[in-house]
Parts: sequence; structure tokens; C-alpha cells
Amino acid sequence: MLFLNVIPIFIARGIERPHTYLTIAGFTPHPAHYILHGKTRSIRLDHIEKLCKLLICEPADLFVWYLNKNEILSDKHPLKKLIRREEETNIHNLIADVPFKDIAKIAAAIKEQKDDQETKKEA
Repeated sequence: MLFLNVIPIFIARGIERPHTYLTIAGFTPHPAHYILHGKTRSIRLDHIEKLCKLLICEPADLFVWYLNKNEILSDKHPLKKLIRREEETNIHNLIADVPFKDIAKIAAAIKEQKDDQETKKEA
């Protein structure tokens, strides 16, 4: 079954108050609540687009898929790409016990990757 799963993206982006963030960005309170709690059975395309612009992600990043019991799909089925492993997306937790000099190296690597992406956009 397909579910909307945006909380990990908010955590990864360091957004501590996602509901407030969404309402300030123009979502009304009820849709913001349903989006954050995955309780929506449908989502408007303009909301998907707005979320992707705000969170700098792709539509597929917003969803997670779980195989229903007694359901079999081939390993190559495209929905299998939406199965999420429980990965640590909170950068603060990941680097909490990393020495400061190593954090500087990580920051430099991230900056280099961002610079490479900017160079590709300009080309």
C-alpha cells in the first residue's frame, strides 16, 4: 500500500515545526495536518508540486510503499523502489559523536557536491 511519508524529509532538512512550516508556506491547517500524519487517502497534484518545491525533493521521495500481506510482486517491479529502509536522516544525530575536524571534512565534501551540482546547472 502506498503512503505519504514526509516526516523524514522534514527531519533531514532540520525543520523542527513542520505544521507551522507548511501553514506559513500556504497550506491550510487541515491539509497540513493530514499531509504530516499520512492520513490522507488522496493528495492534490498542486500540493505534491508545492511540497517538492519547498522540500527540494522529487515526488517519489514523498511516498513510501509497503507490500500487503499475501501480495507478491516481482523484484523488478517499480513500486519496490518506494520501499524505505529505516535510515538515519537526522544529520545532527549522525554527527553527534564525530570529532569536530571530521565534521569540517564532511561539510567540505557537501559543499563540493553542491558546487558540482551548480556547475552542471550552469552548463
